[in-house]
Amino acid sequence: MAAKVGWKSKAAQAREEMARTGRLVLRAPALVRGAEYVIRFTLSAVLAGAEILNGCAPFGLSMVGCSGSGLGGFAALLGACFGYLAFRGLAEGLRYVAAAILIFSVAFAFFDIKLYQRSWFMPTVTAALSGATGFVYLGEGGWEISTVIFFLTELLLSGACVYFYRTAFSPWLDKRDEGELSTRQLASLFILGSTVLISLAQLTLVGDIISAGRVLAALAVMVFSSQGGLGVGAAAGVAAGLSMDLARGGGDWSCTVCYGCAGLVTGVFQGRSRTGCAVAYVLTNAVVVLWAWEGGAELPLLYEVFTASVLFLLLPEQLLRKVRARLSRERSPGTADRAAAYVRERLTQTAEAFRTLYESMRGSFRGSAPNDGDLSTVFDRAADKVCRRCALRDACWQRNYNTTFNALNDALPAMAERGHGEAGDFPQHFTTRCLHFPQFLAAANEALTAVLCRRQYQNRLQENRAAVFRQYGTLSSLLGQAAAELSGELTPDPAREKRLRRHLTALGLEGDAWVYYDQAGHLRCEVAGPDLSPLRKEDERATLSSLLGVSLHAAEEESPIGTREHLVFTQAEPLQAVMGAAARQKGGETVSGDAGGLLRTPEGLLYVMLCDGMGSGSAASRESKLAVRLLEQFLRAGVQAETALKTLNAALALRSEEEGGFTTVDLLELDLFTGAAALYKFGAAPTYLRRGPSVSRITGAALPAGLTDGERIAPDITRLQLESGDVVVMVSDGVADQREDQWLRDALAAFDGESPKDLARALVSANVDEHGPLDDRTALVVRLSARS
Repeated sequence: MAAKVGWKSKAAQAREEMARTGRLVLRAPALVRGAEYVIRFTLSAVLAGAEILNGCAPFGLSMVGCSGSGLGGFAALLGACFGYLAFRGLAEGLRYVAAAILIFSVAFAFFDIKLYQRSWFMPTVTAALSGATGFVYLGEGGWEISTVIFFLTELLLSGACVYFYRTAFSPWLDKRDEGELSTRQLASLFILGSTVLISLAQLTLVGDIISAGRVLAALAVMVFSSQGGLGVGAAAGVAAGLSMDLARGGGDWSCTVCYGCAGLVTGVFQGRSRTGCAVAYVLTNAVVVLWAWEGGAELPLLYEVFTASVLFLLLPEQLLRKVRARLSRERSPGTADRAAAYVRERLTQTAEAFRTLYESMRGSFRGSAPNDGDLSTVFDRAADKVCRRCALRDACWQRNYNTTFNALNDALPAMAERGHGEAGDFPQHFTTRCLHFPQFLAAANEALTAVLCRRQYQNRLQENRAAVFRQYGTLSSLLGQAAAELSGELTPDPAREKRLRRHLTALGLEGDAWVYYDQAGHLRCEVAGPDLSPLRKEDERATLSSLLGVSLHAAEEESPIGTREHLVFTQAEPLQAVMGAAARQKGGETVSGDAGGLLRTPEGLLYVMLCDGMGSGSAASRESKLAVRLLEQFLRAGVQAETALKTLNAALALRSEEEGGFTTVDLLELDLFTGAAALYKFGAAPTYLRRGPSVSRITGAALPAGLTDGERIAPDITRLQLESGDVVVMVSDGVADQREDQWLRDALAAFDGESPKDLARALVSANVDEHGPLDDRTALVVRLSARS
């Protein structure tokens, strides 16, 4: 009864999947494994009959060595034993049978140690055991030089083919490798196919004229060259021809020349009709045979090539398409385009952030006035204004010039220190002799005030220039980071991209799909098409997560690509944060001077911001909101937090010279993939961290942003490693200060973790009378937990 229920359940699942995808996919692991065992048995038996170099047959042993210690290895052992005994007889085959048994025994005994996992272990074991069993036979036949060379070559081939056979099976055994074949895999498949053809070359048809192996070799060269192009065709032709010549005993390389030339020419016709490729192959082969007519006509080659061309024309188109897809050597251009678009979008966001910064600073600059900051010009200006029409002008400024100069020079230091001059600063002989001293003193004070103002303006101008220069340095650094990001290639994932495209086809959706990893190594999936509404459903998000092997966030809408919709799925972080926020303005005010923000980037970084503007009311609110907006734009564009804060501080310092405002900045940066966090503070109130039952306080000594600027001005930075269950509380200075915060620490210690919003409300409402709080209050509570 249970079996019947199981079959009914599987049948219901198959019907449901067929109704949803339009396809019926049969899943039978036992049949797949059984097919693998049959293939290994057959290949081992066939390879055991492949002889080269006057009777050497190492390839069956190589198949046993690459098949491992499980049932697949046992099937390969049985096939090799059967093949060696069938092709070579008991006397000659016994040596190879013994070697095969020893190779499987070593694999079975050492399969669970690390040494077995090394790529060189089984090739070395296979070569060594083949040499151990063949050494006796070598001594019986004499130690001729040619025999020793052939024996060493057989050992080398037996070990090397273990490595290549294992690589050739990797596209089938490694389920993650569903894209095009790598160069190593393609070469390994050529070697496996060539060694199989060596054995099949002994099978002859039509009166021992036509070799089945050579027919299949010619057919394989036609398929590879027509679907893979010139390079693949030439490689396949040389590999197939060399194997056929070795099967005939070597010394005559006519098959290598014929197949190599024919594969090269046929590869030129890649993408043309199948008939054209077949005609090109046959004609090229015929021309090469006719050129070699004096050495003996190889007419069987012409018969075999003609037979192969007929089989080539009868092959199903679906098989050729699969071969073409496997031989494709180009990366999907769509993925490269999307990766470049992703980086361009980041650069555009950075440019927009700097434009906003420029607009906020543009009104802070004024035109410069002529510079005159020399104090020695104070009395010159006063004399030009007062002494011009005085009767004693010549006596004071010509005959008694030294006396006048010394008197004014003695008065200047006191005037400069005080900021204005008084009668007592001048010698008595000068004040009693001067006919217009009150007017002269007033003119000198006026000129001194102007000089001091110009000197102050000059200092401010120099500071502004230094700040602008620092901004240029910051901009240069940001553009350098962007250039580095642009030059670094985003890593595509062809296997997952292929699965996603198949899934879209099963859903009946038209469009393009791209799957790649961003700079942080996190999976990013983008889909563009005319109608993507099915992908917005929650169950479809779960299906995509299962299909791609990683948990994904819900689809995010991006800018349309032309007339098509554009959805982005990003890899979900193992951690999640729940935030509660509450705020109250100062008693008697209509708006709060505090401002907060929350930002999560596609790279899995979470930013929590809290800014407290100077004072309260609308002016403070304007300053804090500007700081939050600028900070969000920089962080969203990918600018590092410390660089963004330094840039923000310099901008606010320039604005404060004209408008007289500054703001505190409290920034929490949290990586939801790793739990690594950092607290950045510019004059902000303490931050509280609860881990388990203990509560700790994190403070800083930096001044508020915009209060001062300089190359050495930087925020306080505290690095943290947060875990699931930790709670972080960020407050403005109206909630608590360092001297009276025990009540806050007690409230955080007693927090049950259920509602961060309730805790935030309790913090901003504590100790408030009917007139309201004495300052703006804001509390942000962040609770970290593991994503289910």
